[in-house]
Amino acid sequence: MINRMKCTVCGRLHRQLTDGMIKFKQYSAEVIEDVVDGVITEADPIDYPCEGTMKHWRWWFQYNREQMEGQIRSAGHRLLGFYNGFLSPVESLLGEIRERISPGWLGMVCRIVNNTGGALRTKTEYG
Repeated sequence: MINRMKCTVCGRLHRQLTDGMIKFKQYSAEVIEDVVDGVITEADPIDYPCEGTMKHWRWWFQYNREQMEGQIRSAGHRLLGFYNGFLSPVESLLGEIRERISPGWLGMVCRIVNNTGGALRTKTEYG
């Protein structure tokens, strides 16, 4: 079930994604996360995604890594009131989330990005 919410600013309906979903992806966030983290590789049994799909997901993650980091920092500042010392550019919040929330970090990060108005680039936007 996907919640739909009406924005009080623009008046439009927006869909709120859950942690298990990634926008424009057929597979669950858990499977994509396992591929990005190297838990699932091309050598695994045949019921996993093909080699090209796994390669694309790893590339997609690397391409969107800075966007994810920036959106997490922005949400922390705007919504949670984090101050500059906590959001220091020396530390990677994405790396910290990956270490502390496993499994489940990718779905949570994508939910934060999408549900706070950000967007991750898709294959057609790679140029």
